[in-house]
Amino acid sequence: MTKKVVRSRIQDREERKPKYFHNLVKKVEQRKWEQEIVYERKLVKERSKEDHLYADKDKFVISAYKKKLAEQAKWMEEERLPQLREEKDDVS
Repeated sequence: MTKKVVRSRIQDREERKPKYFHNLVKKVEQRKWEQEIVYERKLVKERSKEDHLYADKDKFVISAYKKKLAEQAKWMEEERLPQLREEKDDVS
């Protein structure tokens, strides 16, 4: 009798999934993207202040940075779409 109870508890633990964990993971990822965007904007402002010093120099952008910028743009677009839908569907 106890073996069945123990076994069912173990199976129950394996079958159960956390209720809110996936929401927490999504929020963490969202905050990470937001923090990265804020940090990038801060760097752009700092670079713009120093642009006059390096005006005659060539600028190089590596492919990894281009990929990161593309991912950020994609994420921003995905975040903006629900807001646009909500504004469109707004009755007031």
